[in-house]
Amino acid sequence: MRRVGFASLPIVLVFAALIGASATWATSSTPATTRPSLTGESSATTRPAQPAESHVVIFHTNDVHGRIDNFAKVAAILDAERKTGADVFFFSAGDNFTGDPVIDRYDPPGEPIVELLDRLHVDVISIGNHEFDYGLEAVRKLTARFRTVSANIETKGLLPGLQPYIVLTAKDGIKIVVFGIIQIEPGNGLPSTHPDKVKGLSFSEPLAKALELKNLRAQGQIFVGLTHIGFDQDLLLAKEMPEIDVIIGGHSHTRVDPAETVNGVLVAQAGAENQFLGRIDLLLRDGKVVEKKGRLIDLSKVRDEDPEIKALIAKFHQSPAMARVIAHAPVEITGKNALGSLMTDAICKMHGLDIAFQNNGGIRINRLPRAITLNDVYTLDPFGNQIVRIDMTPDEIRGLIWSSCERRHDIDLQVSGISYFVRDEGVLRLQDIELRRPDGSPLPEDRTYKVGLSSYIASSYQFAHKDPGRTLGITTAEALISYLESSPDLSVYREVQRAHYQKSAGSPRD
Repeated sequence: MRRVGFASLPIVLVFAALIGASATWATSSTPATTRPSLTGESSATTRPAQPAESHVVIFHTNDVHGRIDNFAKVAAILDAERKTGADVFFFSAGDNFTGDPVIDRYDPPGEPIVELLDRLHVDVISIGNHEFDYGLEAVRKLTARFRTVSANIETKGLLPGLQPYIVLTAKDGIKIVVFGIIQIEPGNGLPSTHPDKVKGLSFSEPLAKALELKNLRAQGQIFVGLTHIGFDQDLLLAKEMPEIDVIIGGHSHTRVDPAETVNGVLVAQAGAENQFLGRIDLLLRDGKVVEKKGRLIDLSKVRDEDPEIKALIAKFHQSPAMARVIAHAPVEITGKNALGSLMTDAICKMHGLDIAFQNNGGIRINRLPRAITLNDVYTLDPFGNQIVRIDMTPDEIRGLIWSSCERRHDIDLQVSGISYFVRDEGVLRLQDIELRRPDGSPLPEDRTYKVGLSSYIASSYQFAHKDPGRTLGITTAEALISYLESSPDLSVYREVQRAHYQKSAGSPRD
């Protein structure tokens, strides 16, 4: 088993023989029926008796994040496999939205992804945290157009198309039960999106909710968890719930190749950003799964493309405004420290603030090229978060930093206007956080400071502050665009570090 996070992408084995090839296991000779209806049942008027042996193929993606270019290759692979007569399904484990300005800035946002998934005949989508980034109306459109599942979301009527699980019927009568679950943050019990985007919804603990669904095993021959909780949580789910045949996961951007078997459960995930397509083969005899395997197809090695899908993708990319160069840097700006410093400097200098913070999770790429375009900025910062000003004392600032470090046990907030030093001896305290001015002198303790935060930080991080804050009516990306267009000296971001985290010798975290 080979498993890596999306951040590292070594060369992987190429499964070229999979593409368009005949299945290696016996397949049913029954002719393909039409695509199953939105109820999850086959649209065929009669259902044949289950054969003694059946072969089901499930292709899967996760965490596409708006990267649409490889969908022409995915379409070609799906079409070739369907033409072999195999029973083929296509699943998405969530986070189709957010991450590419072509998709994020489209009107309406996300529509290219929705159109492409429809053209590829996706069978079921598990809702991911970034599905909410465009607001509930965008999710409603998704749930109205596709089968969507998530058992630990209490919709309260706001997402009428969302189901905890569905039952798909294969062409030979095999039933596939598919449930979904979504991750939640331990601090606020919400998925990792802006809290305002999920107002009115409530979320339960995903693993506990999944364990309540064990009895679904009896409703079908194949039982699938289509999850968006991260690979480590998927492994825990497999250990606790052996009733599942296959877990197809997302959220952690983990490339699992081949799929891993834990407690008899096949656990799969296909990296991120549409660079890999997952394939799972299931062999059934007398209605029971007897063999299962999963692997990844490296789409960079695929040459065949569906011409209609390729033309549609090219149409979506026709946005010359996004290619406009807004700044030139002497060198590429790389790494969280440099990019976070640039983003927070923009917040401070464009709005007369003393200090600004940007969370590492809001920095979505690791480099800006020397010629920086609008497309680059919206790829770096795709979320549309507003800037919030909160007047804060030094101890309130320490409380924010303390809260961020407790979340990650490492640096989580990049900063402008000050530098800070955190000493972790196993139990963080406010007095372990040292604040300094840009010249290296201690930050004066006898005054309040105008602090700029993204609305995500202001809403999601738990920290005390007397001032309730106010929105400045501009997004963090818009502030960065204005800053870059003001011709700042970008050479200062060549080597910069303003946030420091030190673990003392003997710390329990060592």
